Amino acid sequence: MELTVSLLRAWFHDFNIRYFQEKLPEPRLLVSRSRTQLGQFSCRRLRKGLFRGYTTTGYTIKVSEYYDMEERDYQQTLLHEMIHYYIAFVGSKDTSPHGRLFRELAERLNNAGGWHITVSSRTDHLRARNQKSSAQYLLVLFKSSDNHYFLSVVNPDYRNYIARQAQSSPMIADCRFVVSHDERYATWPRTRTLRGRRITEKEYLQIIANSME
Repeated sequence: MELTVSLLRAWFHDFNIRYFQEKLPEPRLLVSRSRTQLGQFSCRRLRKGLFRGYTTTGYTIKVSEYYDMEERDYQQTLLHEMIHYYIAFVGSKDTSPHGRLFRELAERLNNAGGWHITVSSRTDHLRARNQKSSAQYLLVLFKSSDNHYFLSVVNPDYRNYIARQAQSSPMIADCRFVVSHDERYATWPRTRTLRGRRITEKEYLQIIANSME
């Protein structure tokens, strides 16, 4: 779906009433193109005076449209940032950026609205919106003998070497190479040995289905 500031504004006012007792003034709401941050909250801290602490102002929430996500995913990103906003606005101090207070508020919203707000969001399973790229990435996917699944981007010069490693290892039940145009692999290191990141079986099968042998 297409994300707009108007949508963010409508969602913000709805969530403000439902979950934050309508305490939050409307912040500056922006749609970004960040690849690394699905959402971002920022504000400025101003000293009230000597020994009088700080106040906050200049509240801004950004939600990225870089990835093609469903409406609920965008809404959960906005709610994540609204929790940060609420903590800053009421002047509470948390134990860390996603500390005890943040987790308590996220759990309350999750229970109240059936959300799945977490302290961080993975983007490696998401596809970039209107992605146009001619770059090719050689991937190796392998399944271990104890039914775990792994993925890595391969240096093409080492494909045969990695294939021999897989064939000779009793711990590898299945190994295959596929080619992908997905730009999310642009920042992955190119491995020269048989190693990879742990993924789920569902991700394993999805990558195979969306890639070229």
